[in-house]
Amino acid sequence: MYRLTDQADVIVRIADGAHIPRGHRFWDEYEAWLAQGNAPQPKESLDELQQRLLFSLDASADAASQTYAGNELRALEYQRAAAEAQAYQDAGYKGNVPASVQAWADAKGLSGKDAADGILAKAMAAEQALAAIRAIRLKAKEAVRNATSLDAVQTAADSALAALQALAAGAPAGAIPAEAAAKTSLWRSPLKLFSR
Repeated sequence: MYRLTDQADVIVRIADGAHIPRGHRFWDEYEAWLAQGNAPQPKESLDELQQRLLFSLDASADAASQTYAGNELRALEYQRAAAEAQAYQDAGYKGNVPASVQAWADAKGLSGKDAADGILAKAMAAEQALAAIRAIRLKAKEAVRNATSLDAVQTAADSALAALQALAAGAPAGAIPAEAAAKTSLWRSPLKLFSR
């Protein structure tokens, strides 16, 4: 199925959201589809596009977060490992190595100190990625809500969706807003998750 747009020479293939301009090889498929007696859906209203893209932004952010937080049980496991690693580091790496840290040390052939430091480094990287995902999602959603034209709505969402997809593929988080980085403390907060 297809949907009309504001531009007479561009249609949207609903299955994947592709914008197809006249002259593109997929335009021929569109014309063949029309010749079979089909009719495209009317263009989206501003509100419909905003709602679709808001949903898309949330879904993309959720997918990107899964890369770093995993499922709920794994996230709890990682959170516990980070809390134990932080406590061990705070104690000057003295005493018995906590069970979660020792499990990682045994698996990787590391000392307790190296395992704890590795766990904490991964936790911080995951925390920063999750903070970046949140910042991208919230900023884009606000821009989509405030846009006053179809093009402005689409433009507001496109770069954020691309950034979220890159993060979901494991790309580095890049620059984290200073206020987000300053507020992070994964191993001291039960609400934040991470993954190795």
